[in-house]
Amino acid sequence: MKGTKEMYFNIFNELIPFNKYIGLELETLSDGYAKASIKFKPELMGDARIQAIHGGVISAAMDAVGGIAGIATLSSFEDKIVTVDMRVDYIRSARNTDLIIEARIVRSGNKIITTNMQVFAAVDATLVAEGRGVYHVSRKKTA
Repeated sequence: MKGTKEMYFNIFNELIPFNKYIGLELETLSDGYAKASIKFKPELMGDARIQAIHGGVISAAMDAVGGIAGIATLSSFEDKIVTVDMRVDYIRSARNTDLIIEARIVRSGNKIITTNMQVFAAVDATLVAEGRGVYHVSRKKTA
């Protein structure tokens, strides 16, 4: 992992406006793993009748957490990573609950990083969504 954990936490939690807006906060970052959370707030609801968090918030959080897990594998500040593809399966609605989002690296290759992500309702650890993210990496060429 190039850089310090504090640097990654600061970038994710403080410098990305969207993450701050939805309340997405990185909690854990280690080799091949990232964990974040979102506190429930009414502005994130997609269906106010059942107090359920919008699916777009869930998928965006999955992408961000999968991406930071991938970023932590980069070896240079000049390396770049961008989402190529993402699949999300929504299992059940996240009703009036905080969320826990986890990402695990499946493979970190020279050009492609693949992650599996899961989202859980914090209130009872029920699986809300799961998916896979594929990220393209441009690595700095070394001599």
